[in-house]
Amino acid sequence: MKQTLRNQLQQRRRNLSPKQQKEKSQKTASNLAQSNIFKKASRIAFYLAVNAEADPSSLRNSKTKSSSQFYLPVLAKNKNQGLLFAPLNDDSEFEANQFSIPEPICPADELVKAEQLDLIVMPLLGFDKRGNRLGMGGGFYDRSLAFKNEQNPAPTKPVLAGFAYACQEIDELDSESWDVKLDYIVTEEGIITTKDI
Repeated sequence: MKQTLRNQLQQRRRNLSPKQQKEKSQKTASNLAQSNIFKKASRIAFYLAVNAEADPSSLRNSKTKSSSQFYLPVLAKNKNQGLLFAPLNDDSEFEANQFSIPEPICPADELVKAEQLDLIVMPLLGFDKRGNRLGMGGGFYDRSLAFKNEQNPAPTKPVLAGFAYACQEIDELDSESWDVKLDYIVTEEGIITTKDI
């Protein structure tokens, strides 16, 4: 079932022209950049868009965030860790990971864990208004963020913001016990706060 849904949602993204993708991505980034979610964060992770994903890269150009450090996800050597996050600098060099996604080349001692970040801007295939996220199925983000489900009360950081096109919304997504819910979903149409639903 989930794979069928993934295929349908990937097609929705591909149905957007490159111009539409760019315009919607920039509007989504603008919505996030103007929010307190973004303004309050100093250590911010985002992702490099592939396969027609909504592209958050223009967040880095936000004038209000000149003092912030941005990070990109890298696959952890220990698969159980899911992802670690590499600082992104003007002189960062990249190499493709096993999924052909560029990752910054970074010494191991400079990588940070998810819990050290203020905000993680996350890719997704689909979402619902309750904060459920459908990813590609690898579970990398869920493993990195498992501590959010395991601690009571749940830690407030990092704040998790899904970054997507509005057309990726689903009425209701089934969730598993290990799924980590989003705090917000940001699209070209605005910001959905999942805690209020």
